[in-house]
Order: sequence, then C-alpha cells, then structure tokens
Amino acid sequence: MSDGQIRLDIVDGSTAVVTMDREEKRNALTDVMSARLFELFHELDARKDVRAIVLTGAGEKAFTSGHDLKQALEGDIAVLFSEPNIKEFIVPAMISKPVISAVNGAAYAGGFCLAIASDLRIASHNASFASPGIKLGIVPIGGQLSMLPHLLPPAVATEVLMLGVPLSAERAERHGFVSELVDAGRLVDRACEMGKIIADMPPASVASVKRVIRTTLTQSVPAADAMEFWRGMVAGTGPDVEEGLRAFVERRSPVFSA
Repeated sequence: MSDGQIRLDIVDGSTAVVTMDREEKRNALTDVMSARLFELFHELDARKDVRAIVLTGAGEKAFTSGHDLKQALEGDIAVLFSEPNIKEFIVPAMISKPVISAVNGAAYAGGFCLAIASDLRIASHNASFASPGIKLGIVPIGGQLSMLPHLLPPAVATEVLMLGVPLSAERAERHGFVSELVDAGRLVDRACEMGKIIADMPPASVASVKRVIRTTLTQSVPAADAMEFWRGMVAGTGPDVEEGLRAFVERRSPVFSA
C-alpha cells in the first residue's frame, strides 16, 4: 500500500500549493500524511514569503476522501475520532494565512471538513462534497455540524448531513459554498491566480479579514463587530494605509509591508 505524500510547491514566490498525493487511493490520508499536513500548514503560516495557500489533491478524481479507514481499522478506532486526529481537517481555519481549496473531485468525510475549514473554495465541474459517515454510524464532526449550516442554507446542510447524499459542484456553487467552477485542467492555475491577488494585498489586512469573518461564523455578530472596529482602528494607524493612499494618488502600485 502506498504511504502517499504531501507535496509543496511555491508559485510566483508567494503562493504555496499543498497537494495531497495518494491518487490510487483517492488521496486518502495515512497517519503520516495527516501529521505532515498539520505541520506544513503551521510552517507555511510562519513564513513571511508565503501570502496564500492553495490546497488540492493529486489527479482529477478526488480532492481527498479523508482518513484511510482501512488503516484505522488496524488500530484503535476510537483514536480516529480523537481531537489529535481531527485537527488536520480544521487546520485551515486555525492559521492566519488565507487558504483556498481547489477541489478537484470527491471531497468526502475529512476532505469535506478541509473544504469547510478553508476560506475560499473553487471546484472542478466533476467535484462533489459528501459526509457519508452517518451511513456507518459516525456522527459528522470536524466542522460539518457546526460550520456547514453557516455556509449552506440550513435545509441543504441538513439534507447533506442527515441523508449522507453528495452535494454536486453545480449545486454547491448555486448555494454559495463554492465561489467558482473551473475546468479541471485550469483549477490549480485559477486558485494560484487568486492567491497572487491576495499576495498583493497588505498581509495584516488579509489576516484581519479572515479573523473577523471567522469570528462572525463561530461566535457572534457583536463579537465580530467589536473585533472589526478594533482591527480597523489599528490598521488605520499603520504604514500600509498611508502607502495605499499615496500609491492611489501617485497612480502607482502600492508596496505593502511584509
């Protein structure tokens, strides 16, 4: 059985492309791959040269099907649902850098969790999202129950989670879960184009946008409102605002601080 790998490529000097590469197993994550995915996200979050992260799977059939269940059955099944084994599927939401999921096929179980935890999602036309765990007696976790009703109409989220039925790429786009559908051959390139646009923005402002939106989704509008005001006041006294305004007046591209 292939152990698979997590590949890293840096595009345009600022966008990290992270690829879950175990194509023959629908990019199912082994324990080694899961641990590396978690570590790599935090490593990239600490790098000043990386401004955006693109997450995708190898090939065109699957983003990832989540944990390798065959491997899980060889050990203690309860460990599979422990916090340490779930953290890699929510890590995109935990870091300050923006994460774009380029969903290139089936995003099932843990793959669905990774998409939910990402800041932006684009998908190929053959992509689909599913939470099949309920059919196995598994309660959907990793953000599926808590976050999905904020990202899809509650009735649609309930249907997907309670019936275990796949959500097509077209329906996901129609309901706003996916922001754009792209031909499979251009999917990662398009995600990198989005990453380049983000990379040209002031990093502190991008991190603030991510954190306030996350606060709205996970806490409350009043909490996000207070954070929005505080972060806006801090940013307003920073050098990036003056640089942005001067660049606009001088009709040139701004050069923001790292």
